[in-house]
Amino acid sequence: MTQKLIAYKRMPLWNKDTMPEALRHKHNTKVGTWGKITVLKGQLRFIELTEDGEEIASHIFEAGAENPMVEPQAWHRVEAATDDVEWYLEFYCEPKDYFPKKYNTNPVHSEVLEAVKIVPAGKALDLGCGQGRNALFLAQHGFDVTAVDQNELALEILQSIVAEEDLEMPVGLYDINAAALTQHYDLIVSTVVFMFLEADRIPAIIRNMQEQTNPGGYNLIVCAMDTDDYPCQVPFSFTFKEGELAEYYKDWELVKYNENPGHLHRRDENGNRIQLRFATMLAKKKE
Repeated sequence: MTQKLIAYKRMPLWNKDTMPEALRHKHNTKVGTWGKITVLKGQLRFIELTEDGEEIASHIFEAGAENPMVEPQAWHRVEAATDDVEWYLEFYCEPKDYFPKKYNTNPVHSEVLEAVKIVPAGKALDLGCGQGRNALFLAQHGFDVTAVDQNELALEILQSIVAEEDLEMPVGLYDINAAALTQHYDLIVSTVVFMFLEADRIPAIIRNMQEQTNPGGYNLIVCAMDTDDYPCQVPFSFTFKEGELAEYYKDWELVKYNENPGHLHRRDENGNRIQLRFATMLAKKKE
């Protein structure tokens, strides 16, 4: 696993006196976060703990040594083993978590994670990109990505990330309702976006997406539904009916299609996440 991990944050250089007090007491790393301790001078004692704070084992980390990674959520504490110790801490994660952990973006959509296992890297469009959770992941995996949205604030945040990471990713203001895409793509992604579009524009939007997809290219759409067994009580401007999305793509190969129940991040009056059916589709255009 550690061979696939990448660093997303490095802490300052600490000594016996400047190391944070919190690290001297029982603590752990977050879910999906590994810690790497590098000692530049002297020795640091690393103490493994139980959740109750009982000591399991103690290790001496020395300058020049390759110390083991601290696993996610592993309880531990550290202390200076020599007065001259100097060391720093780095945080690592899996590639899919790099941008969410470093820039606090939302996690990559699960369907995008699955799609890259099937869709070869090519020219991609993230339609309704928000702050770029999917676009950044696609770029990380070799796609030539364009990211568009009509939320200017979200685009500013994404543009700052693109600049800091020195990525070649066009980021632009675009009203999806216009159905005015002009370039062609190998993959067009739109996850949990259609619910906020104008209902009477959906046919034109999908037609435009299909026309601007290269032969052999893919469309990935995830959108909430309104069905008899899971009626949508959220005032979305649009939801799919049963079989509606599949009908739009009846001439394409439906690589994946389901209308399974899922949860919104929104919660009802009882504090429970709202459950709906979602139309989930990865479709391939015939060559």
